[in-house]
Amino acid sequence: MSAFTEKVQETLSELLEAEGYDLILVEFVPRSQILRLFVDKEGGVTLDDCATVSHLVGDVLDAEGLDESIKGKYTLEVSSPGLDRPLTRPKDFIRFVGSKAKLTTKEPTGGRHKFTGELLSATDSAIQIDVEGEAFEIEYGLISRARVIPEY
Repeated sequence: MSAFTEKVQETLSELLEAEGYDLILVEFVPRSQILRLFVDKEGGVTLDDCATVSHLVGDVLDAEGLDESIKGKYTLEVSSPGLDRPLTRPKDFIRFVGSKAKLTTKEPTGGRHKFTGELLSATDSAIQIDVEGEAFEIEYGLISRARVIPEY
């Protein structure tokens, strides 16, 4: 996460939480100038929720001057995290213990960077994932990307 997206996450999390939303992830795609927010709430996110969040966030980005960090025009996208939702915080991993997940690490762990398997456990500092019968413990600081694998 860049310093800009961290600042956006920090600025918006509390506001959205007060409105009943959970800000899962903030992404900025420089090439296409897209600021993407993934939000969730109890019972799921509707199109109306996305519009509501977009209006709230647009006003705050303007008021805080955060939109000035983006050179030129940008597009604000608000969406639900989807079935293959990103896992970004300890509480996300804890919520999805027992689910299948796919993650990539910044440095090799147990001789590998990519892990696909069942989340066995999650604490405030690390997760444990079962990959083909072998358990790996990985600290959050080593995880560069993680997603739930939807089961149909």
